[in-house]
Amino acid sequence: MKEASKQSIQVKHHSLCDNSTLNNFYSIDYKLIRINNAVGFVSMKGVINEIHGKGLIYIPCHTSVACSVKPLNNKRAELDVVSFKQEHFLQIIQGLKPFLVYEQFSNVSQMYFQYSDEFDAEFDSLIAVNHLLDAHKSTVMTSLSQSIIYKLMSIYAPHLLTQTLSDKRVVDFVVDKVCQDLSRKWKLADLAGLLNMSNSKLQRKLKEEDVDFSKLLNDVKLKKARDYLTYSDLSITQVANKSGFDNLAYFSNLFKKHYQLTPSQFRRSVKA
Repeated sequence: MKEASKQSIQVKHHSLCDNSTLNNFYSIDYKLIRINNAVGFVSMKGVINEIHGKGLIYIPCHTSVACSVKPLNNKRAELDVVSFKQEHFLQIIQGLKPFLVYEQFSNVSQMYFQYSDEFDAEFDSLIAVNHLLDAHKSTVMTSLSQSIIYKLMSIYAPHLLTQTLSDKRVVDFVVDKVCQDLSRKWKLADLAGLLNMSNSKLQRKLKEEDVDFSKLLNDVKLKKARDYLTYSDLSITQVANKSGFDNLAYFSNLFKKHYQLTPSQFRRSVKA
């Protein structure tokens, strides 16, 4: 189990029998789900898609998914779920440049795609490779995943292709890096180094985007705390620590100032 938890890409197969359904869930990772012989609906970010037969679902990380999926025609429904750790998914997207823009890809409104057999070769290979004990397993799975994502964009969202990541705002890079390690005491110099910029150049770029560095760090951590309070049963102290706050009182005061509710009040309001 410990070894499995370290994997950047995980593949699992699920079967739904006559009396079983796939219901609402919250995804902490990026996911691609191949569905076969299923009927129902899936809704994310206010977009509802009807499922009938065979399809592919793309789910961004930290996304609430409202769905009701069950077998079609009293036969078994098959689901193959490919899960990506956030950092590794970003690396996969980086590997696709200059072909698509991650910022737009992450906000693509259509997240369910009806298809016939366009992705089956890659998915079948992913499942086969997943059962191997091979030194190159991770590399092969990454390559297959890149192929699926590129094909997904080229067939269903060609407007996202033939652009570059160079247009992405600096603040988005900063947010991505901070989210990868909330416990780190991030300083402007740390991020400037990762972006191959001087401190003054990064400050200037953030100013051009009307962003204050200290406020940005707190906003990122508070949004993560909000997600933990909404979707987990962690204690308030655990939420503070996992969101990058060492001082519980400071966290509580900052959270209330930002959301007009204490962490406890916020949790009660969303779980009422």
